[in-house]
Order: sequence, then structure tokens, then C-alpha cells
Amino acid sequence: MTSNLVIPTSTVRAIDEASPDAAVVLLLRHSARGPLPPDGPGDETPLLEEGVSLARTLGERIGSRLRTARSSPVLRCMQTADAVVDGSGSPVHPAPDTALGGPGVYVLDGRVAWEVWRRRGHEAVMEALVRGVALPGLADPRAAARRLVAHMLATADARPGVHVFVTHDSLVTATAAHALGVPLGPLDWPLFLEALVLVADGAMVQAEYRGRRRPLAWG
Repeated sequence: MTSNLVIPTSTVRAIDEASPDAAVVLLLRHSARGPLPPDGPGDETPLLEEGVSLARTLGERIGSRLRTARSSPVLRCMQTADAVVDGSGSPVHPAPDTALGGPGVYVLDGRVAWEVWRRRGHEAVMEALVRGVALPGLADPRAAARRLVAHMLATADARPGVHVFVTHDSLVTATAAHALGVPLGPLDWPLFLEALVLVADGAMVQAEYRGRRRPLAWG
């Protein structure tokens, strides 16, 4: 099932094309994991060995340009951040960040939100997040996307280099949809190690996801 895994082309391109003078923020889905349990969010589901190796390879590609590594506290995300840092060889310490998960900026009440997720299903909740519909236990998605982007940019603090924020598919999809101002459906959900890319160069911040590139939708 995982033998053909590769780092997504869009992530590789964002790293390779990054200006040395820009702060490049990657809101990155974690690396490859096994199946999640049917009766819970699977916070203790680890990466596959191939997932660890793939994240380490991504770190090697970033190399000494790595400036920040923050992660959802969920196991598979922290393992991804650890492997990226290990591969980069940079003296960066991966830090847990609850804005990225556990519960993340889109969740107000984890118990209520999980019940909504369980009852409605992942695809329906993702559609609501992308459309900007606030569900029980969840924050207003548009406001949450702004908060997360502002948080990442403040953490990067305009320092040239690559700033990695490891999270989950729902956060990448919803934040990309609102940062770009475009609807995203199931075919647009991120692959393992696929990222919403924010490039801060001076006062301009460009957002990019799967070839769609434009200034932040909210200016």
C-alpha cells in the first residue's frame, strides 16, 4: 500500500524555488501512517517506517534552511517533525503546538467536535470547514484560518528560511481554501507531506496550494 510513496511535487517545488530572502511557511500534513481506529481520532497511531524515512528525506531537502519546526502534539505529527529535523541536520528543536492539533484552532470543544465528526463523517465536516460553516464544537472556519495563518507568520517572524508546521489534513484543506479564497473538494485533500505554502517577502504574503497561487484572500 505504501511502496510508491513520494514527497508531493508541490512540496518539493516550494522548497526548491524558495527565495533565500523570503520566509517560507509550510503548513504540512504529517507523513504516512497506518489505518486509524474506527472508534476514535487515533491520536496514538504512529507513522509507518516508510513515513519516518520519507519525512527524513524531506528534511534532507530543506537542509540548513530549516528555521522552525512546530507540530500538532498528536504522535504521528510529532514523529514527522522529529524526522524532518533529523534529516535537515539543523539545530532546531521540534515544539508541540496546540494551534496545529490536539485540538487545533478549528476546535472549541473536543468532545462535542468528535461527536459531530463521528456522526456526520469526515467528508461532511471537511465540506463545512471549507464552506465556512461553523458546526457544534467547532470555531468559525474563516476566523480560525486567519488565526492560524497569523500565528504561523508571527512564529516565522519574517526570518528567511523554511518554517515547518506539521498538522492534519483537515487543517491544511480548510486553511488553504480560506487563504486562497477557493472551494476545495475531496480530490483536493492533501497527500502525506503535502503543504499549504505561505511565502512572506517584505510586506507581501503569497499563498500557494497545488498550483493555485495568489496573495492571501483577506489581504
